[in-house]
Amino acid sequence: MEKSNLSPTSDAGQPPLTWSDTITPSPIDRTYSRPKRLREPWRHSVSRQASETISHTVREFKPDRQRRRLFAKGIFQWLITLVLSGLLAACLGAFGQLLWMSVTQMKAFNALIVLLSVFLGNNLTSSLREYALMLRWRMLAARYRPLDEFNLLMHCDSLRNVLKLFWVARTQGRAWFYLNKTQWLCAIWLGVNILLQVLVALLGLTYNLNTSSIPGVKFGPVSVANLTLIRDVWGADNPTFDAQLGSANSYGIQGQDYLFVNTTPIGQGKVPQYGTPGTPTIYANHNWTEMTYVFQDVDVQNSALSLISHRNITTSATCESLQVLDGGDGTNSYITYLDKNGQRNTLDVVHVGPGATTYVGVLNSTCGPRCTQVMALQSANNDTIPNPSFYQCQNTISPVNGIERYLFDGQTADLFQMPDTQARIIAGAIGWTGFDYVPGDLYQYVRYVTESWWSPNTPADVGVISRRIMEFSIEAVAAIDYNGPRHTVQGQHAVPAQVVKVLWRWSATILGIIPAVQLLALVCVIAWGNSAIIRDESCLSTARLLRPVVEKLGDRGCLLTGQEIAEEFAHVKVKYGWREPLPDFTFRNQIDPQIVRHVDVLDESEGLGSQGPMPPGLYDGVYDNECDDMTRLLHQRRGKRRVSI
Repeated sequence: MEKSNLSPTSDAGQPPLTWSDTITPSPIDRTYSRPKRLREPWRHSVSRQASETISHTVREFKPDRQRRRLFAKGIFQWLITLVLSGLLAACLGAFGQLLWMSVTQMKAFNALIVLLSVFLGNNLTSSLREYALMLRWRMLAARYRPLDEFNLLMHCDSLRNVLKLFWVARTQGRAWFYLNKTQWLCAIWLGVNILLQVLVALLGLTYNLNTSSIPGVKFGPVSVANLTLIRDVWGADNPTFDAQLGSANSYGIQGQDYLFVNTTPIGQGKVPQYGTPGTPTIYANHNWTEMTYVFQDVDVQNSALSLISHRNITTSATCESLQVLDGGDGTNSYITYLDKNGQRNTLDVVHVGPGATTYVGVLNSTCGPRCTQVMALQSANNDTIPNPSFYQCQNTISPVNGIERYLFDGQTADLFQMPDTQARIIAGAIGWTGFDYVPGDLYQYVRYVTESWWSPNTPADVGVISRRIMEFSIEAVAAIDYNGPRHTVQGQHAVPAQVVKVLWRWSATILGIIPAVQLLALVCVIAWGNSAIIRDESCLSTARLLRPVVEKLGDRGCLLTGQEIAEEFAHVKVKYGWREPLPDFTFRNQIDPQIVRHVDVLDESEGLGSQGPMPPGLYDGVYDNECDDMTRLLHQRRGKRRVSI
């Protein structure tokens, strides 16, 4: 056998050659260590024992392992999307529950929404770029392509390049609306990117920042009710006592349509202050024996904007029924009754009528400094009210509570308190006319229209009459606060506030679709692209792969653009694939199962045809012609030697 001049030693003194001898790049003794990055999902590695037996440049392709690693990396990005979507939902939910937002809260809400939306959009963009880099190797391995199309696929992580690829990959000679597989993939990929970005943008349309019906608060000038005088805003500035009596009755009539609720007053104590409704509200206790009104503080610059204060006032009335001995039929104003001591008394009620209720205010009441006595006669009508009834009541107005919160900057309690005289006027408001029918009379009489709230069309009792007296008094206070004279003090006043209104039907749909579409894209990319070896993204790795193509330029073309290089080889079509070991290796493969395929860029002129999915196994890089010739000669020699044995 003729010896090859490739080896300086003889056959007799040389041990049998191994596969690693043919691919070791240099005889220099060099220790190679496996970098930690080989364990990253994008890398392929072999065991240390195998790499020492074969070569440190050999890598093992296992589709199952690659699938798991790609999914692990992709699912991490998907979990980030899921967390960001959850944070957006939590942000909308948390701020959407606020009855009103301060300026700081509003800025915090806008900042969180913008930041989370930006993070979500960037994460989706980076994730889709990663998916495109995974998918490109499967597309490059699908068929032979011109170099310009091949180059665009290598940079398909850019949507601009995807658009260029959509145009470059068109089938020549076909109508413009005919799309081949590559164009369909480009269109689908563009659609997925646009869909996700549009969904993130549309999220801002699923919530609104509206003006809250509950205002915020700010310290400054505030308008409060002037309770030192009971007067009409259109009347005299310093009314007489009788005029105040008449005004109190007028205010009670104004407030008869206000709201009554059976609950604890809001906005008191340590409870946050709430904005007032459009109509004043009166609060009663559970058995309606007391009624409370909470005053409203009005913005000086905007009288339509008010705030429920911490100041409140309460009325409480009690009644007893007295026996009517004579009169009370609605035609005779005189009645005879027995008082609580059993004494007969006669009273001229002055204004009576069949079925009507007449309230009598007592000017010389002695029940207390803030109390007024009120009597009530319900005349009979021989129909719905068969018998007359007569009641003697006492109604007390409490001092204004909560004033201590406003005592600063020289402000005194007199600015907010209702004096005793005005409290007694309010307590008997239901029975005041403002003038005496008989000079020197200590009573005033008010008859109310039959079948009205103040004159019920059914027999009354002590509970009904006491509630009517309390209601009228507290409504008069509410009307004074709502329509009466006011003065300016310093305190917390209402300012316009905003509230978040979330359309959860659309917000939840968008926040659910975004991670669902991303997960579906990840699964489809891995399922379809895993049949090809997913290579490293580095420029060095890509340069090593494309060496067989660009080395045809020789020493020329260092400054040529990618498009110019593609034009230089316009007739060349390449694909990403692999080469089986040389045919001369057949006898060696039968005795050694370690087959090492070569990952390469294949030229269509080689006639390899469609190769299908990359088979699992060992792979190495591209060999040049000189190395191929050396490998063929060495294995020819090994084959002859083994045959001779």
